[in-house]
Amino acid sequence: MKLSTLLLGGIATLVGAQTAAPYTDAKSGITFQAYQHTTGYFLGIALPDDPTGNTDFIATIGGKGTGWSGASLAGPMKNALLVLAWPNSNAVVSSFRKTAQYGSPPVASGTFTQLPIANGTYVNGTHWTYTFVCSKCIQTDGTTFTANANSTILGYALNAAAPSNKSNATSSVSKHTSQGQVTFDLVKARSKDFTTWKGWAAAPKVQ
Repeated sequence: MKLSTLLLGGIATLVGAQTAAPYTDAKSGITFQAYQHTTGYFLGIALPDDPTGNTDFIATIGGKGTGWSGASLAGPMKNALLVLAWPNSNAVVSSFRKTAQYGSPPVASGTFTQLPIANGTYVNGTHWTYTFVCSKCIQTDGTTFTANANSTILGYALNAAAPSNKSNATSSVSKHTSQGQVTFDLVKARSKDFTTWKGWAAAPKVQ
């Protein structure tokens, strides 16, 4: 997919609409509206068919190599709820982040939670994938997209360098080497199968 942002002083200025497209994960069977970057980074979301009062969604994020992948649930980096994830051996580490300034964002706490979907979370020889239910993640304070919108803009960021401590979800990360914003069609992200998919989420087994 052609990049449509210009990087100016480390800040991505949107100059053309990058758009998500339907994508069905081969292992989980979940259908997302997803964006795929030339580096192997990808981000997808799935929503319930009735957005009324909904605060949950299913997300999939991943990439190639050992670096980190990130997403902004409101578009820009600052003052938005962020999700960062990266592979650690055969597992995936993830956390919520939030920051009011540029730099490695600190971990964010709140009522929002992540619960992985095992059949959509894996690390193999070509890429890694983290699929999870993001519960109470749709906020009304402008830090995320809104549930009843027809479309939204989400942000993405990535770096091929692994975090300083891959096993620690609070680890600092190096500055992104690529970033941008993507338009997601939220109407097409909605599915009558959402409840079934959501039911697959469970806490990972203790090794």
